[in-house]
Amino acid sequence: AVVSTQSTGNHKSNGIHWQGTDSTESGTNITSRSNGIEWQGHRRYYSYASTGDLDSDISTLQKHINEDRFEIIYLYKTPLSEHQWTNAIFFHVYVIFYSNTPEGGFWWSLEKTEDALILQMSRDIEDVKNKIEGENRVSEKNAWYWEPQFIIRDSTWETFMKLYKFIIVDTDQLNIRYNFAEENCKKFAKIVFDRIATNKKWIYVI
Repeated sequence: AVVSTQSTGNHKSNGIHWQGTDSTESGTNITSRSNGIEWQGHRRYYSYASTGDLDSDISTLQKHINEDRFEIIYLYKTPLSEHQWTNAIFFHVYVIFYSNTPEGGFWWSLEKTEDALILQMSRDIEDVKNKIEGENRVSEKNAWYWEPQFIIRDSTWETFMKLYKFIIVDTDQLNIRYNFAEENCKKFAKIVFDRIATNKKWIYVI
C-alpha cells in the first residue's frame, strides 16, 4: 500500500495517511480540529521523535502493521470542553496500546475525531497520552484542573494487522460518519476495546 503525506498548510501537514490514500477524500482542507466538523473519512498517522516533536518518518509504519502484536490496551478520556466542571458524561475518549517488539516497546493511540481516525506512535506513553497531532490535549492554563484520565485497562494479544483489518475492512469505520450522539469517539473506542481486550468490556453512559 502507498502511504502519502497531506498537502494542507496547517499543523496537520506532518500527518500521514496510514495505509494509503482513502477513496472518500474530497481534498477539502481542515484548518483545525476545533472547526473540523465535517467527516472526511481521513486516516492520519503521526510519530513522535525522541524530543517529543512530530516526526513525518513513515518508513517503519508498514513494518509495525505487519509485525507488531499489542500486549496492553487502555482507555483514557479528556473533557469535551475545559470549561466543564466534570467529565462524567461529556468527554472525548481514546485508545492507547503497547506493543513490545525486538526493537523495543512502542506506545500507540487511536481515536475518532470529527473528521478523521487518528493514529499516533511514540516510545514514550506521555506523548500519545497527553498530545494529539502535536498539541496538548489539555491546555497548560487548565492543566491544574484537567489531565487525561484513566478509564480502564486490560491485556490483549491482538496483532496490529488483525486490528487494522477489523477497523478498515470488517467494520468499515472510515465510511461511518462522525455523529455526536451516536457514531462518536465513545462508540469507536468501545468497539476497539471490546474487540481486542482479553477479559473486559467497556460499559459507559450515553
